[in-house]
Order: sequence, then structure tokens, then C-alpha cells
Amino acid sequence: MNIYSVRIRNFRALTDVSIPFDSITTFIGPNGAGKSTVLRALDWFFNGKPGSLTEADCSFGAASEDIEVQVTFVGLTERDREALGKYAPEGVGSFTAWKRRSPDGAEVLSANAKGLPAFNVVKAAGSAAAKKDIYSILRRERPDLELPAATTGNAVEQAMTAWEAAHTDQLVEVPETLQTNFFGFNSGGKMNGLFDFVLVTADLRASEESVDGRASIIGRILERSIDCAAADQAIAEVVAESRVKQREIYEGKFKDQLGSITSQLNEIVAGYAPGRAIVVTPAELEFKAPRTTFNVAVLDGITETLVERQGHGFQRTLLISALQLLAQSGAASTEGFICLAIEEPELFQHPIQAQAFAKVLRSLAEDADKRMQVVYATHSPYFLEARHFHQVRRLTRSSDEIPLVTVHFATIECVKARLDGTVDSNTVDRRLDNNVAEQLAVALFANRALIVEGPTEAAVFYGIGDRESPGSLEAAGLSIVPVGGKMSIPLAHAILSSIGVPVYSLFDADGGFEVRALAKGRTHDRIEEERNNHIAENRRLLRYFDVPEEDFPVASVRDGVAVFGDQLEGFLSETWGDWAISCRNVVAEAGICLDKNTQAYRVATLRSLGTVPEMLTEILRKALGA
Repeated sequence: MNIYSVRIRNFRALTDVSIPFDSITTFIGPNGAGKSTVLRALDWFFNGKPGSLTEADCSFGAASEDIEVQVTFVGLTERDREALGKYAPEGVGSFTAWKRRSPDGAEVLSANAKGLPAFNVVKAAGSAAAKKDIYSILRRERPDLELPAATTGNAVEQAMTAWEAAHTDQLVEVPETLQTNFFGFNSGGKMNGLFDFVLVTADLRASEESVDGRASIIGRILERSIDCAAADQAIAEVVAESRVKQREIYEGKFKDQLGSITSQLNEIVAGYAPGRAIVVTPAELEFKAPRTTFNVAVLDGITETLVERQGHGFQRTLLISALQLLAQSGAASTEGFICLAIEEPELFQHPIQAQAFAKVLRSLAEDADKRMQVVYATHSPYFLEARHFHQVRRLTRSSDEIPLVTVHFATIECVKARLDGTVDSNTVDRRLDNNVAEQLAVALFANRALIVEGPTEAAVFYGIGDRESPGSLEAAGLSIVPVGGKMSIPLAHAILSSIGVPVYSLFDADGGFEVRALAKGRTHDRIEEERNNHIAENRRLLRYFDVPEEDFPVASVRDGVAVFGDQLEGFLSETWGDWAISCRNVVAEAGICLDKNTQAYRVATLRSLGTVPEMLTEILRKALGA
């Protein structure tokens, strides 16, 4: 079974959030938004020890309210149902459990099960005697139930279970308390080996996780991958033989001496306490079969060293490798399910390693045979693929006195619905696998986004920002996204806005296309075909942005979209003559071709004399939300 959804209430920065989960779930957002808090809330749910939370873990001082984490699971196997019993009967596709910490510090784990509400008070009784008494009262007050007599606590439980099994049509969902060790890798609870949640925090030490212990990653790998039963049995036999030899040694060395001492001592004791005697025997040494453990060291060249003496990058690599091995062999071998939750998986990794790690974990998560789920809290685009935007959960935090965290996410169906009438469904699928998706990876992390057609527009606007101070737009959290053509704008806009990124868009109306077409010697028929294409595209874009449709709209800046009457270069030539001069100077100095050289456009825009055209500064103000 795997996690389907999670609800977290009153836990640190998370006042009340509901989050759907996927095979890979990626949490992004600014620092302090609550990404890591989601992972730690789940770790408390699955592995938290009683008393590990305090009032300080309540949201913004709400110590009078419960802390609650609710997890819903789907994909139940027959083995899961066997372990869950009445909580997952045939025909029910999900299982939900809650963990709560009350204001008095008490913690309880509960789950939904079908039951008769009238039995709740009986089931909640603390002793067998109380169960019998309450059950007897219920029999008298509810003769319609036709409950049998029961004279012991176990008989009461059996009677209620039998009644519920025979009257399933009268049962309703009833929260019941679960045993406290229901979850937890090391607790030996019901779900141990069926579902394990493994959290790798940003500060997790490889030196600690490489020690063979029940709580460490290496310990989990070895427990799942190496059968120690035969070795443990052999060691137990050695221990038993040692006990026999110990007794033989004691018998030979101490028997006569202890017998003499005992006789002498009893002669004296008898004078003080007639009828009593003392026995002196050798105490057996405690021989206990040790648990088989293993050591992990690093062979650096020809020298064996401790893991803790390696650099941060290598230690993180060791953790990642161990996690990969745990996922590849551990989960599949036990028919269990593992959820790997990794905080900042990019930490201490150079880009190529980070990319490789992301690809490996995605392949494992998407392989049903591996039976694993992956959860990230990351700031790296290497662990986020825009084509899988539906797996991204973007967290934002309000600036209110009591901040509110909101989780933004979008489904492919939602995006297709927004694009209905503008981009057909099949086209959406195709474009998610090309440059549109690749361009969005960084933009999903942005505070705001400006979508433009190509890299030239992006370079010019970044250059305008540099005129104020180098990198000012990036510092403001604005990502300028070139999508490779104006009909790719709606898809990028729908994805970003659906996932909560404020978006502004700009496109060219191409009103001067005919002059350029004639200069290229195109035929009349080809020019008419191009005209019809531009008209159709312009109208579809204007309709998408809820703007009155025109064949060739004039230059304008509106709330959600701006339009150049023709193209950017023509607009700049007409309104900012010094920009063209600056471009020629950059070409002459660097000996390069300006065409397609985005850095040259950015430098030329930065160096250009004169005043930036008002339309461009207005577009940037809109994009920045000013």
C-alpha cells in the first residue's frame, strides 16, 4: 500500500493543510514555507516516540488544540488486508489512520473501521469487568439487538465481533484506537515490513547511518537483505555449549571447597536459627548470544578509514547509495512498501551526481515491482521535471501576523480543462515532452514568472533589470521563461498559474509579417497561408487571456498579458534608437553574431544609452506585481 493523501493540523508552520501524494511527490517553495515540516510530521506519525512533541510544536502557540496527522493509504494488497483486518475489509480500497497529540501531551493512534456505534462505549472500557457491566446494560436497553449473554471480557469482545459480522448492513465508519506500535520500522508493530517510512534529513550523518544498528539505514539494508538466521542459530549453540562447559568447570574446581564452607557455615547458623541452612553455589555467568552485526569502512586507495573522516560530499553519496540499495533490494524482497522521504537530496552533490540520483530514484519509484514511493523537499530543479508538474506541491506562506501556509498543486486534467478551446488535449501531451516542459523547471521555483516567446525577449528584459543593478530581476524572484513560440504560451501559463506561480505573459502579434515575407520572396499563396495562421493564433491567445479578439492587435499592456504589434526588434528600433547602436557596438567589440546570442542582447541592453521605452518598464512592473 502507498500514501494517497495527508492532512496535517496544528503542527509547527502548518495550521491546516491537505496534500495529495503521488509515486514521486516534490515539495518546493521558499525557506520557511513548511516543506521539511511536512516530512517531519510524517516521521512523527510513523516513527515518533511518545513525548517527542511538545507545546512548542503547536502552530503559532495554539497549545490548546490537538496536533493531528491523518494519512490515507491506497493500493492495499492481500497481505496488507490480512494485517489490517477489519480496518480494510474486502471491497474497501483505502485505509485511513490518524495520530493525535492532545493538549495534555497524550498521544493516540486511531483508524476508521466499520462498527456499530452502540458498541463504542463497551470497546472503550478499560477493564474486563467494566466491559461486562456496560455490555449487560446494553443488552437490557437494546433488546432489538438480540445480544447473547457474555460472562467474561473476551466473551463480550467475541459477541460484539460476531454481531457486527452478521449485520454488516447496520455498520458505519467508527474511529477506533490502534495499538501504539501499529507503525514504525523498529517497533515490531503490525505494519513493520508492510509499510516503512524512512526520513533522510539534511543534517543526517553518514557516519551514524553506516553503523549496523536497527535504526540506521545500513542496519535496515542488512536486516532486509542478509539472512542471519543460520549464523544466529550456530552462535546460540556455541553459547549453550559454553554454559555446559561452565558448569563442568565449576563442578571440578569449586564443589569440594564450597561443600566444606557450607558445612562450616551451617554449624554456626544452626546455633542462632535452628531448622535453617545455607546453600553456597557458584553463580552462572550470563552467556547471551550476541546479535550479528557488521562494520562499514571506506577503502581510500590502500588505506581503510572511518566514514566520518570523509568529506561531506562523499558521506552524502554513501547515504544516497545506501538508500538506493534499500529501495532496490529491500522493499521487493519483503513484499513490503518503502516511502523514502529526502530533505534536500541535492545537498553536497555536484550537478551531474544530483541529476543521476534524481533519475535513478524516479526509475525506482515508477517501477511497480520495487514497491516504493519517493518524497522530496528540494530547492534544486534537478529533482523536478516540469513534464511531471502534477507531482509538484508548491508551498507558500502568507505575510499575515499568523502566517498561513497554502499548498498549490495541479493535475494534468485541470491544465487541459483550462486550455480547452485553445490547445487540444493531444497537443498538450506532446508539448509536455519538449522544450516547454524543460523551460519551466526553474520557473516553478520562482516567486513570479514572465512568459515570452523566445530567448531574445528574455535577454532584453534581464538587461533592463541589470540597468538598475546586476541581477535585480533574479534577486526579486522573477523568472523570465522563453517557451519557443507564442502558441506554447498558454500551456506554460496554465501550468505555472495552476501551481500558484503569479504569471504575466507577452507575445508578438506579427503585424509586419508581410513585409518580411515579401523580402524573402515568398509567394502570394504562402503569404496568405501565413496571414491566416497569425490571425488564428492571435485570436486564440486573446481568447485564452479573455481579451477581445482581433486579427492583428496593436501594442498594448493589460493586466494579464501584453502584446507587441509586430515583434520586439521592430518595437525597439522604433522606440529606442540607441539600443540598435549598442547592439552594433557589441557585435564590433566581440566579433560575434548578435543573432541567437542571448548574452550579447543582454549586454547591449545594459549598455544602451537613452531611456528604456515606457511599454517595457510597464511590462516589468506588471510582471513583478508592482
